[in-house]
Amino acid sequence: MSNNSKRKALIIWGLITMLVIAPLLSWFIGVIYGVSVSSGFAGGGLMVILFPVIFIVGVVILIKGLRVPKREISSTK
Repeated sequence: MSNNSKRKALIIWGLITMLVIAPLLSWFIGVIYGVSVSSGFAGGGLMVILFPVIFIVGVVILIKGLRVPKREISSTK
């Protein structure tokens, strides 16, 4: 895997984690937990805790992708 494709993959996965996975996963886990303990406040509280944690994981992945050095593909002679 070249640096450019690794860089793009990390940036894309970071954005997907922040914008898609974090809200959906925190909502899904919060609703399942809230229904299982019959408390909407517990489910909402779990969502409020999970979303930033998963979002920060996405930010870390994104920053890791932005820090991968760009290397130009040198032409072979």
